[in-house]
Amino acid sequence: MAGTETARTWQEHDPRHLLDREAPRYTSYPSAHHFEAVAPDMHAGWLRGLSSGGSIGLYVHVPFCEQMCWFCGCNTQITKRYATVTAYVDQLVAEIAHVSREIGMRPYVHSLHFGGGSPGLLQPKDLELLFDVLRDRFVFLADAEISIELDPRRVTPDMARVYAGLGVNRVSLGLQDTDPQVQKAINRVQPMPVVRACVDALHNAGIKSLGLDLVYGLPFQDEAAFGATLADALSLHPDRLSGFSYAHVPWVRKHQRLIDAESLPDAAHKMILFERMTETLSATGYTPIGIDHFAHAEDGLAVALKRHRLRRNFMGYTDQPNDRLVAFGASAISEFDEGLAQNVSQSTTYQRLVRETGLATARGWAYRGDDLVRRAVIAELMCYFEADVGDILARHGLPSDAFDAEFERLKGFEALGVITIDKRTVTLRSPLKMLIRNVCAVFDRYMEKPDGLARYSKVA
Repeated sequence: MAGTETARTWQEHDPRHLLDREAPRYTSYPSAHHFEAVAPDMHAGWLRGLSSGGSIGLYVHVPFCEQMCWFCGCNTQITKRYATVTAYVDQLVAEIAHVSREIGMRPYVHSLHFGGGSPGLLQPKDLELLFDVLRDRFVFLADAEISIELDPRRVTPDMARVYAGLGVNRVSLGLQDTDPQVQKAINRVQPMPVVRACVDALHNAGIKSLGLDLVYGLPFQDEAAFGATLADALSLHPDRLSGFSYAHVPWVRKHQRLIDAESLPDAAHKMILFERMTETLSATGYTPIGIDHFAHAEDGLAVALKRHRLRRNFMGYTDQPNDRLVAFGASAISEFDEGLAQNVSQSTTYQRLVRETGLATARGWAYRGDDLVRRAVIAELMCYFEADVGDILARHGLPSDAFDAEFERLKGFEALGVITIDKRTVTLRSPLKMLIRNVCAVFDRYMEKPDGLARYSKVA
């Protein structure tokens, strides 16, 4: 296969140790690994500082699933009792009301996303309650994107009509892999007829925009079977696909210990899967977006890439107009001009704090020093694989030699052919786009901690 040959050619030029290094995924800067304590009062001040002249994004986290998928890296917990979900929804409503009072106005909203966990667990009455409260407290723009992550096994025609009736216009489905052996190994068995029935129900209800999440690097994945997964995914005609690299971090997600580490592909094998995915999707009309997204040419992500308006946040790559995000629920992260604020992760603690104080802020980051400059460099690299560092420094009023030490460290990547450096412009040259994480780490002031390197996921 072409992908196999490309991977072998790459191995002759770039040392494999780069793939074995650990680095943040840079859905924020600094990475959440480095967050510090942030007081609710500071979070409240950032909320009050939101301007009435711009729009914001909203995020709602539902941290419940009926069954644990062993590959999952999300903040979730298993529950069989819907009363647990109802109690949580009550505090979501209370948090939304409190945040709205802190803001002191009804901001315009350009997007709303329900993530998890499995937001598909929410029964119609609770979904309707949340939408009623959100629409009462915020002003949704006419073209606002309203999206939700769903488990295909839970979507019925009736629920699809509920989503459409509430204004949902984009759905993200977790497909991962369609091979039965792989599905069994990750405890996520969902036959393709079930997935097709889900997609048909959504389309029949009027929800046409569909995204699919794939994962490469799962146990027992091989090139032939993964090719079949790609064919299955394409047969559903999604607008977007995400091809995430599985991060095996059992020291963080203890349920991943249930996956047999011996069944996982090594870095070289993962690169073959990555290249097969990139070649297949590119050949069928999808534009590669960043390190792990693909979109039709007319999709908003592809348009944002072309117009240099692409962004990256905690939900991946986005075409939203700005980085301001107000998030609700356990572990949810809000993003402001001044910094980042994350709620406590444990759901019962989250509920108690909301009852007691209205906010469940636990940690985050207040931007300081040259954080925003480094953030801008890393964002350019993650979105476009190129950054004119000199221009970014000039825009922030810093001298062109401000990052001389970083450029000195980049010379090693340049010698390996991973990047080129033209004056102060850094450009990725390797076909393995995930290596941009290594390059970004050079500009990360917080990678080195007093107790040594923080433990992130491997680049591949």
